[in-house]
Amino acid sequence: MDTADHPAPTRSTVSRVLALLVLALTTAAACTPLAQTPTPPPQPQPTQEVATVDYVIDGDTIDVTTPTGETQRVRLLGINTPEVSHDDEPGQCGGEAATEQLRALLPEGTSVHLQADTTADDQDRYGRLLRYVELETGADIGRELISAGYAHAWAPASAPDPDRLDAYQDATDEAEAANTGSWATCPNLGQSR
Repeated sequence: MDTADHPAPTRSTVSRVLALLVLALTTAAACTPLAQTPTPPPQPQPTQEVATVDYVIDGDTIDVTTPTGETQRVRLLGINTPEVSHDDEPGQCGGEAATEQLRALLPEGTSVHLQADTTADDQDRYGRLLRYVELETGADIGRELISAGYAHAWAPASAPDPDRLDAYQDATDEAEAANTGSWATCPNLGQSR
């Protein structure tokens, strides 16, 4: 090849070519999608249904009727209360008091909202629904029982911790420290079975 046929590029030509090359690379980089962090799947929303209280079994269990007329037994999720006497077994300290407190909070005929948890089991080993129970005012009955000193925070061993466990544990700690309700007379309230 004869260099006389192709003159050497001038400095301004080289500058223009480099500027065009930089512009092309910058544009290509701007148009290339960056690696994105995957969007986490949406959290499941807890289901909620309305029911009417038929009967308080004990401090953490109620019977309700759904709008379809079905009777359901519901275990209040996230709390535990001392046992009442049954099947020739003596009751635990605070069991009757917890039952009476729940009867005062949920008299027969009370309309309640039953809210499932996003992570906990739907039913316990006895086939009872595991639900948070709330009044139409939004009052959380489980938290009310804990704050009054008749229940303590609880999570079923077979499931992940319920959504409200931390809040319930804080309320338990406050009630115990203040000797509220059965904490004043039942030092082992937090160990109820």
